[in-house]
Amino acid sequence: MKKPYKVMALSTLIATIAAGSITPSYASAAENTTKPAPIYADAANKYAKYSLGPEGLKDAMKQTGSNMLVMDLYALTILKQSDLNFDGLTVLRDDLKTNINQKIGVSRENATQWLDGLKPQIIQVNQNIISYNTRFQNYHDDLVRDVNTALENAKANNNVVNAQDKEPIKTRLTGLTKSISKNTEAVDKLVKDLKAFRGKLETDTQGLKTDTETISNTLNSNEAGIPLMQQQIETNQKIIDENTKLQILSGFSIAAGPFVMATPFFFLGIPMIAGGIYGTVVTKQQIEQSQKEIRELTGTLSNMKIQVAKLTVLKNNTNNLTDTIDLAITASENIKKQWETIGAKYNSLLQDIDLIDTDALDLIEDDLNIAKESWDDVRKNAEYIQKSEISIVEDKK
Repeated sequence: MKKPYKVMALSTLIATIAAGSITPSYASAAENTTKPAPIYADAANKYAKYSLGPEGLKDAMKQTGSNMLVMDLYALTILKQSDLNFDGLTVLRDDLKTNINQKIGVSRENATQWLDGLKPQIIQVNQNIISYNTRFQNYHDDLVRDVNTALENAKANNNVVNAQDKEPIKTRLTGLTKSISKNTEAVDKLVKDLKAFRGKLETDTQGLKTDTETISNTLNSNEAGIPLMQQQIETNQKIIDENTKLQILSGFSIAAGPFVMATPFFFLGIPMIAGGIYGTVVTKQQIEQSQKEIRELTGTLSNMKIQVAKLTVLKNNTNNLTDTIDLAITASENIKKQWETIGAKYNSLLQDIDLIDTDALDLIEDDLNIAKESWDDVRKNAEYIQKSEISIVEDKK
């Protein structure tokens, strides 16, 4: 049964590599005038810890999809790796033949774990960002209304915010904070799973590397491997060449026999005729035997080289998969860090809500409007990753 897998489009990988901060330095230096800070700047800085926007999350997300194509390509290549066929190679121990194919099976299992287990978690982490934006947008208007209600009532109360007016704000912020906590937990689990996966990959890769080196060294040894087979092929080829020459000479002896009988050495005619016939039969048999051995040796040698090449490719792919997983871990850790930072600001606001004044509420209202646009921008970026950087691969075979 075909199962869908997701891989990042190559065009996106190229764009990711090509993209960067390329703004000319002269652009920022074009104007050397100092503009006065807005009146509310100090107040905004004072209450910056209450910011409700997705600070830093967008930049962290950019790293998420940048390595997925590479991981997928390595995993899919490993998944398609067939067992090695060393049948007929007596130079390799039977247990080594069995062990290497078992390790290839483990490599395929690791590739499947990435495609079926870990990558879907990464995709879900990205989807959680989209879902949180939806929730924030749904809460936004109600939060703004609650803040305005509290401010209006405070005007009639000597600018003192009533405690009961803060309760609806606290309730909605609590709901958002819970969503942030769940998203943080999801990324935390992903990071732990990725690190555990990396540990397993390192162990499995080392085992595969050890067996690969043993097989390669054995097959390339002068005593029993590829060089010996090449030498045997050359030896058989020399036998063919030498016997071909003898066959030519034997044929000449048969043809020359009747004529030499008329000479003083006519008695040599019979031996030359008999020797020519005998030599022709023997040399023909030796030539055929050597040709047969060359065919067998060539087939074995070709298969041996093919298997060694396949094993080398597999080893390199597993090494690369192990190395590349670090990029996925780093990207996920950065997203986790940003969710933790966002969560800390929401919690700070919740803890201080009972103490904040009308000035703080005014800034919270402004921040809500800014955050609404910022979260929507992050949502667009997350959807771009889902739709443009990730495409479906229908067949893993």
